[in-house]
Amino acid sequence: MLVVVPWDQRAADETAPVILPDNPRGLEGLKSDVDAGIATVLGVYADQARIGSVLVRIERGGNGSYFVIECANADLPGFDLVETCMPALEGWARKAGCVAVDIPTHRPGLVFKLKKRGYQVAQTMMRQGLQ
Repeated sequence: MLVVVPWDQRAADETAPVILPDNPRGLEGLKSDVDAGIATVLGVYADQARIGSVLVRIERGGNGSYFVIECANADLPGFDLVETCMPALEGWARKAGCVAVDIPTHRPGLVFKLKKRGYQVAQTMMRQGLQ
């Protein structure tokens, strides 16, 4: 089950390990987005206990609105966040009138799981650090 929750230390602790590497926004940027109402934290619950957090936002694009899953993490042995939560997250996106769900990731295993659900790679970002 997914429930809107406030940004708290638990959300920070669960979000920190899965922020994309070298994300210029960082944890503080994500917290600021939640505080400003630009992003939302969803608590992931199993058997009435919170086991994780998902940070989502809606971004406007040329073709409509996109439901962006910024980061997600859950800690329960045997719990598959993709298989368990994606149908509900996709439902939230449809209800919000979004044209697509975007999930930025650097994790090959997540890409594999999402491709099995019909997702496709839409963008690759390259970065060169400047000295």
